[in-house]
Amino acid sequence: MRNAPRLVASAAIVAGMFLSAQLVAPRLADARATPAADLGPAQAVLLEGKDGAMKLVNSGGRPGWGDEPTAKAWSIGAVHVDKVLKKLLDNKSYTDERARFDEEGKKQGEEFQKEMETLKSQYGNKGKDDPDFPKGQAAVQALFERYQKWNAGMQAAQGKLMAEQVEKAYRELTTAVDVVCDRRKIDVVHRFIPAALPFESQDLGNAMIQVQSRTFLHAPEAIDLTAEVMKELNLSAD
Repeated sequence: MRNAPRLVASAAIVAGMFLSAQLVAPRLADARATPAADLGPAQAVLLEGKDGAMKLVNSGGRPGWGDEPTAKAWSIGAVHVDKVLKKLLDNKSYTDERARFDEEGKKQGEEFQKEMETLKSQYGNKGKDDPDFPKGQAAVQALFERYQKWNAGMQAAQGKLMAEQVEKAYRELTTAVDVVCDRRKIDVVHRFIPAALPFESQDLGNAMIQVQSRTFLHAPEAIDLTAEVMKELNLSAD
């Protein structure tokens, strides 16, 4: 029994050392730790209502409330499409293509003009009683008909060129929108014209189109992705 006090004292010293180690030992951060002010984690939350309880769940990283794939909250954005498309169509690759088309049309138009000048020099001074008058009249009429056919073809080709350019620019736009959406985790993007933008109209029909083009009567500025999309396309925002 003479050793009992010494054993008790030793046990007290060890316990004190263990307690001190616990107090000074560094705490390891837990990445899964939940902030003290947050609730959960939980598999679902039931929200009571007059029509029964709604089950709120995590549906692919979005708040969901039903079995349908559309029964969830979506992150949305908007882009001023007209502004972006006009900027894209002003790029050098597009303007050069249009310039080449216009130059070719100008050359062909000058050829028709030369033919007309030649006919004028041959038949311009001949009266109706001249034997060559019908021949000159027929030649002018034939040239005019060829010109009309060529001009109609040029207008159709120009319309086709512009349609192809608009579609190409639109594809560039949607590709940039996809990049921004992937980066920002955005699900749905609307095209819009800011409601505050002045109308560009001279008649009632165009004014109504301006109204219909303004998808949002009011929207938070945070959903406007136009500047970010233009940056992705290397376009100036002015």
